[in-house]
Amino acid sequence: MRVLVVSEDPKERLRAVSALELQAAADVEEAATAEEVRRRILREGATFDVLVVDGDLQPRGGFAMLYDLRSHAELVGIDPTPSLVMAAREQDLWLANWAGANACLLKPVDPFELARQVQALEGTQVPPYGDHGAAAKQVGAALREIR
Repeated sequence: MRVLVVSEDPKERLRAVSALELQAAADVEEAATAEEVRRRILREGATFDVLVVDGDLQPRGGFAMLYDLRSHAELVGIDPTPSLVMAAREQDLWLANWAGANACLLKPVDPFELARQVQALEGTQVPPYGDHGAAAKQVGAALREIR
């Protein structure tokens, strides 16, 4: 399984990479910026089985980057890459849904849960926009727990 972990925070990247390499036996690559991800995926044609994205990327955020990648994939007629967002706040769960993320975990991310979620996402078919499926159910359940 090939995973790309995207975060500006080297500590977040280290935690995620360590968890995925140790718990999920994944081949993990790292990126520090959304621009680097766009270059690797859109221009160079790199492919990954799962994207793990920090929602706090600057200047536009990891959510906007995921939205861009998913929109591009649908425009060119390929399947979007399954993705998991590491969000800082519960209020960001709706952004994960908007961006088309398949899963969302709140920081600090439990390394075992991250590995389980990423393994579950490997090979996941990403639904088209308008059919948010599992992500919408996860966000709805999280919001019900808050209330």
